[in-house]
Amino acid sequence: MAILLPDVFEEDNAAHLDKTIKEVLLGFLSFNWQRCTALKQIFVPQKYAKLFAEKLSVAAEALRVGLPWQTWEGADGKRLFSQITPLPNQSRISSMERLINDAKSKGANIINKNGGSIVGGVNSTLMVPAILYSVSKTMDVYHEEQFGPVVPIAPYDDIETVIAYGRDGKYGMQCSIFNTKGEGNAAAPVDLFSTVFGKININSQCGRSPDSLPFSGRRSSAMGTMSISEAINSFSTQTVVAYKPSENDVTGQVASVIYSKTNFTQDVA
Repeated sequence: MAILLPDVFEEDNAAHLDKTIKEVLLGFLSFNWQRCTALKQIFVPQKYAKLFAEKLSVAAEALRVGLPWQTWEGADGKRLFSQITPLPNQSRISSMERLINDAKSKGANIINKNGGSIVGGVNSTLMVPAILYSVSKTMDVYHEEQFGPVVPIAPYDDIETVIAYGRDGKYGMQCSIFNTKGEGNAAAPVDLFSTVFGKININSQCGRSPDSLPFSGRRSSAMGTMSISEAINSFSTQTVVAYKPSENDVTGQVASVIYSKTNFTQDVA
């Protein structure tokens, strides 16, 4: 999930808002949502939700939808490949259509041009991304992971609504918090989500990181932690060598010799 805090929309933050839109779009649609770390839903302050939805729609409409080997010529003459490619199978298309139809029947709309349409005929699995606005908790897409190019935008009036969604939901892989003022408004969600999500991203999309950072999750999203150092720790049983200091410190001297001479207590290079 992602949260946009109100300060992102302040007049002097136009450049930051543009960057946020790019990160959100990547978070939802890179790898065509076929990854566990993809954004599932974005919460936007009610006052700015329509504006954000419109800007995100413009960005989505500029994406190149096609087969993996299809190319377009860029403004500088460079060859550009497709950004949105087919889903793995027809069942994914059926799932996307079910979520879209349910949301539309309960008041949401697809607001980007051709959003949700299938390119290439009835047997194709190539779907144009669908920006859904506005999404509420009565809709299936509010609660389910879509694993496809459906982008639900949920307006909020009170940050407590967002906190409750993260705290009470069944997923706990990662979240993204977008803001420009670290004091106060961003600190509270970080504190509350520190026991809810495995990773909290500030002003960036969610992403895997086991090569450089601990990669973990909570609840239905993951168990344990993945990374080189964390994996070694999880398969290790600790042994402690301890001593009780004495008045003449003989024991301390013995302990010092043991520490320097035994293989067990040597640092691993």
